[in-house]
Amino acid sequence: MNVNFRACTEDDLVIVQKYVLSLYQKDPPAMEMTLPNIQATFWEFTNKPQKGRIVVFEMDNTVVGYAIVVFFWSNEYGGDFIEIDELFVQEDDRGNGIGTAFFEWIEKTWAKKAVALSLQATPSNERAVAFYQRRGFRASPNRHLMKLL
Repeated sequence: MNVNFRACTEDDLVIVQKYVLSLYQKDPPAMEMTLPNIQATFWEFTNKPQKGRIVVFEMDNTVVGYAIVVFFWSNEYGGDFIEIDELFVQEDDRGNGIGTAFFEWIEKTWAKKAVALSLQATPSNERAVAFYQRRGFRASPNRHLMKLL
């Protein structure tokens, strides 16, 4: 398996939006919300790259998945966190090591300057939760709360 991880380009947005919709249909958010338009995230990160990146997963010149990576500082942990806001691999390519290769790539590329990788998974997505646990992720000691504005 030869997978390449690179920054999303404007040309990638059509396929990435398709994958966003697939992710939200298969693993819906816990709260009712409007489905996001990946273009807004793309332009936010293009204009403010210190906030994050959209990374596409490419095999044989075909985009087979994506991740939204967000950077933020944690006073509590004394350093940068890398939040994996979304992670998706198209169904036909799951189980081929793409997710594992992505986490290895992210740890080599950005984690040198970070204190933690962070992500959320819906409890019903047991396959994803098990995968993340095998990669060393553990439940946070704090309960995650949010309020949509």
